[in-house]
Amino acid sequence: MNRSNLINAGLFQAAWFACVLGGAVGTIWWGGVALLALLAFAWSKPTLKSDLLFAATGGLLGLALDTLWIRTGVLDYGGASLAPAWIVMLWVGVSLTLNHSLSLFAPRPLLGGLLAGACAPLSYLGGERLGAVLVPDPWMLGYICAVWFVVFTLAFALAGGWRPSRQEAAL
Repeated sequence: MNRSNLINAGLFQAAWFACVLGGAVGTIWWGGVALLALLAFAWSKPTLKSDLLFAATGGLLGLALDTLWIRTGVLDYGGASLAPAWIVMLWVGVSLTLNHSLSLFAPRPLLGGLLAGACAPLSYLGGERLGAVLVPDPWMLGYICAVWFVVFTLAFALAGGWRPSRQEAAL
């Protein structure tokens, strides 16, 4: 891993803690500042356009998925009916790692998807330990694992420049 990717990884780890701890105390400012640092990092890279597309898509996807998990009882963000801003910012943050610190999974999207799916419970249970989210039934995290596997497998494939063949595109 090169220096640039290590910086990206460090900025994301800072963003994770800032977003989660901010969520636990009811502020989005900490996560917002950390997310700005990740965006500044992306701004200096030739992948900026792709980074911004991943970030926007990740934010919308995170809003939809975490809202679904709230409404199905998998997660509880203090009675909220929509995914809180801090978790959406966290999805944006992880999306800003796809072309950088997580780019090693681009040529191996299935491996990346498996690792992401396996790490899903750790992320949410860590958030629970820090007081930002409640996981009413840890066994329900299996749904999140499966979704993360699919989402991140596709994200890594896209980050790696996967393109459908002409026959696939015609379908």
